Amino acid sequence: MPSKAFIEGLCPVLLGPESCLSEEDRKMLSDMYEAEGDAAWEPVAGDDPLDERRIKRVSYTYQELREQPDKIAETIREEREAIREAARQVFSRKINQIYMVGCGDSVAALRGSKYLMQHLLRIPCQVLDALDFCYFEKDVVDENTLVICLSSSGRTIRVVESLLVARSKGAQTLALTNTVGSPLWNYASSKIRIHAERKGWPTQSSTSSMAMVQQFALDLAELLGTCEDHDKLQADFDSIPERMRKVTNEVEPQIRKFANELVDSNIILFAGGGPLYTCAEYGCAKVKESTPNYSMSIELEEYHHYNSQHEGDTLFLFAPDGPTQYRALETIYASKALKGKVIAVTSRGAKQIIEQADEAVVIDTFSEFFDNYLMSVPVQMFGYFLSVEMVHKAGGEVPQIG
Repeated sequence: MPSKAFIEGLCPVLLGPESCLSEEDRKMLSDMYEAEGDAAWEPVAGDDPLDERRIKRVSYTYQELREQPDKIAETIREEREAIREAARQVFSRKINQIYMVGCGDSVAALRGSKYLMQHLLRIPCQVLDALDFCYFEKDVVDENTLVICLSSSGRTIRVVESLLVARSKGAQTLALTNTVGSPLWNYASSKIRIHAERKGWPTQSSTSSMAMVQQFALDLAELLGTCEDHDKLQADFDSIPERMRKVTNEVEPQIRKFANELVDSNIILFAGGGPLYTCAEYGCAKVKESTPNYSMSIELEEYHHYNSQHEGDTLFLFAPDGPTQYRALETIYASKALKGKVIAVTSRGAKQIIEQADEAVVIDTFSEFFDNYLMSVPVQMFGYFLSVEMVHKAGGEVPQIG
C-alpha cells in the first residue's frame, strides 16, 4: 500500500505535474513508491541492544568484512570487460562534468573515489546525496554530463529518481548495483554489477563499489590520455586486496580492545579530510547501524569551527602522512584542550601523531588515493565488535554467520 505521506495528500515531486520525467518513467516510479510503502520511513531497528533485526544483520557482518579483499578482486576480475565497455561509451562523447550519486554508504564510497577520478580525468566531479541531486541540481545537467548512480539493491528510490532525471536531460548514465534486472540496472545507458554480499551491514559492497569506480576512471583516463602517472596508479590499485588482507589480520586484537573499553560510551566521533573523510563516514555508519549508540562523522577542518568534542568523548582521527597531517596534529591538541580522547588511525611515518594521540592504530599506508581502503577496515571492525560487546553486556549473543 502507499506510504502514509500519499494518504495524507502529499505527492512526490517527480510524480507531480511539474515533473521532467516521461509518462513511462513516472509509471515505473509510481509502482516503486507503491511497493515500498511505509518501509520508506519505518525504523530498521530500535534502541534495545538485543533488537533481533539488528543482531541478525550484525551476525553476517564480520565474515563479509573479512571477505572484502576477495570481493574487490572478484568484482574487478568478473566485470573487467564491462568496465572497459563503460569507459569506451563515455569516451565516445565529450564529458564536461561528472556527478556521482548515492545514499548512505553508497555516497561515502563515491566520495572516496572522487579525488582519484579528478586527478586522472581533469574533469570536475561532484558527489551528492541522491535527494539533493534529483531535486536541486538537475538544471545544470546536460548531454555533456556523466551521472554515476550507485545502489546495491538497485531499488533505492532517490537513486533511481536521480538516474531518471539525468536520462531526461540527455546525460550519460552509469549504474553500479549488485542487482541485475533492478530498475537502476534496466534504465541506465551503461551498467556494471558489484560482486558483493550485503546481508550484514555494508562493508564489502561499499569497498567493491569504490574499486569499480576507480578502475572505470583508470580505464577512461587511459583512453583520454590525461594522466602521466597512470601505470603507477594502476599498479597501486592492483595491490589493494592484498594490502587490505594484511591490515584486516593485523588490527583485529587492538580493535577488540577498543570496543571493550568503549562499550559504555554514548557517542563515538570520526574525523578525516579529503579521501579519508570516507573512512569517517564508514566508521560512523557502522556504529549507528550495529548499535543503538550515537555517532558522528566530521570533516577535518569543520572539527575546528565548533566545539565538536566534549569531555570524555572519543574521536577516531584519520591522520596518515600527507597533506592533512598538520591539521590532524592540531586536532589532537584541540581534543586534549576539550578533555576528549583521540584514537589516531595513522601511518608509521607520522611520528608526532603517534606520540600525541591517546592511542594509535598504525597502518602501512602507500597512496593518498587508496589509503582509505586500508583505514576503513579498523573502523568497520570497531562497529562490529562494539555491537558484540554491547549485546554481551545485555546478556545476549551475536552468532557469526558466513
